[in-house]
Amino acid sequence: MMVRALFSAFISSVAAVNIVELAESVPELATLVSAVVAGDLVDTLSSEGPFTVFAPTNDAFGALPAGTLDSLMKPENKAQLVDILTYHVVPQKATSHDLGFFQRLTTVEGKPLHVLKLRDQVLVGASIQSLRTVTGADNLADNGVAHIIDGVLLPETSMLAAVDKLPNIVELAESVGDLSTLVAAVVAGDLVDTLTSEGPFTVFAPTNDAFGALPAGTLDSLMKPENKAQLVDILTYHVVPGKALAKDLDLFQALTTVEGKPLHVTKWGGQVRVGASLSSTDLKTVTGADNVASNGVAHIIDGVLLPPTSAQPNIVELAESVDALSTLVTAIVAGDLVDTLSAAGPYTVFAPTNDAFGALPDGTLDSLLKPENKDQLVDILTFHVLPQKVLAADLDAFQAVTTVEGKPLHVQKWGGVVRVGASLTSADLKTVIGADNIASNGVAHLIDGVLLPPTSILV
Repeated sequence: MMVRALFSAFISSVAAVNIVELAESVPELATLVSAVVAGDLVDTLSSEGPFTVFAPTNDAFGALPAGTLDSLMKPENKAQLVDILTYHVVPQKATSHDLGFFQRLTTVEGKPLHVLKLRDQVLVGASIQSLRTVTGADNLADNGVAHIIDGVLLPETSMLAAVDKLPNIVELAESVGDLSTLVAAVVAGDLVDTLTSEGPFTVFAPTNDAFGALPAGTLDSLMKPENKAQLVDILTYHVVPGKALAKDLDLFQALTTVEGKPLHVTKWGGQVRVGASLSSTDLKTVTGADNVASNGVAHIIDGVLLPPTSAQPNIVELAESVDALSTLVTAIVAGDLVDTLSAAGPYTVFAPTNDAFGALPDGTLDSLLKPENKDQLVDILTFHVLPQKVLAADLDAFQAVTTVEGKPLHVQKWGGVVRVGASLTSADLKTVIGADNIASNGVAHLIDGVLLPPTSILV
C-alpha cells in the first residue's frame, strides 16, 4: 500500500516519465534500478517501447538465496542478470484492465510468462506453480506500464529457476518431517533416481507411524542390504505411473503399480482408501491428499501397503480381476459388502456384468449407488448370493434355493443352459454366461442381467 501511495503521489504531481525514471523515483525499487544499470538496460527501458514491466521490490530481491544478488551484480555474471531482468519485460502495454482470467505472454527475449487475474488480484510467473503477486498495478509511464510484484521472476531455463520450481517427489517427502522413514527407505532401496525422474508418478506415502505399526523388527529387517529386493518390492507397490489427483478418482478403480501389480483405490464420502484388496484389513486411508510435485503427486496414507500374494483370490478379488464385473465391484464397495464376500464362506455369487447393470432403467444404478439408498442396494446385491458353494455340475433341472438374506431364488438347468431368477417367468430369468469361476471362498457365475428380489415371499 505504501508503494502504491508513493506512485499515486508521484504520477499526480509530475509530467509523464519513462519506465526507468518512474522506477528511480520510488525508494522501494532502488535494487531494481541498480540491477538495470548493471545490466546496461537503461537505454532499452527508456526507449519508445511500449513495455510492460513487472517490477520486483527491494524485499523481493532480498528474498533470493543468500549471496545470489551480489553474485548477479558482478560484471562476469552480466548475461545471467540480463536474462533475469528481461524476463520481467513484455513488449506491449498491458494494464490490469487489459488482462483476462489467464494469458500466456511472451517476454522481450521470447520466453513464456503466465499471468492470471483472479477478481482484483493479478499473479505472474514462469509457471502456474511459481506465481508472484502484483502489489501495485497500473503505474503508467510514457513508454508503457509498470506493475510492482512481491517476488523475482526466474525463467525456467535460468540456473536460479530451481529456487522457484516445485520440488520433485523425493524433495517433497524430504520436506515433510512425518515422511522421514519413507525417505530413508527410498534411499536404502536405491530408488531416489527413479522417483526424481520425469515421471509422472502417483505415490501413496506411508507416514512414520505407518511404518512403526509394522510387526516388531520388520522395518529394521527390511532396511538391511540383504533384504533390499523385498524393500524395493514393497516401496514400488506404493507407486503408480501417472498423476492421479483425488478429484480424478471414481468410487472404485483397479490401478497397476510401476512393477505391474494390482492396487485398488476407493473414494466414498470424500474419503480415499487404497490397498492390495478391498477388505478392510488391507485398505489404508489417505490422510493428506494432492501434495503436488514437479513429477507427479503424493498422497499421505496411514498404513504400509503390502503387495498381494499369489494365493487363490476370494470372490471379491476374483471379481476385481474381471473387467466386465467392475460395476459389480463398485456396487459391492458402495454396499459395504467387501468384508462379507471376502470372508470364509463358502458362497455362490451370481455376478451381473457391466452390461447387465447398464440395462437397468435410466438413472437406476446412479440412484442405487447413493449413500441414502444403501439399504436397497444391499437388498439387491445379497439376493445374488447363496450361503453355499454350488457348481453348475451340482444343479438339477430345477431347484428353489435360499439367498443369504433368506429370500427364495429359482435356478433351472436345461440343455446345458443355467438360468436364475426371482421366479420362473421368462421376464425374471437371467442366463449364466460364465459358469464355475472358482474362488478361495466359493464360486461365481457371470449372468446377463440383474436379479431383483421378489416383492413378496413366494414359495
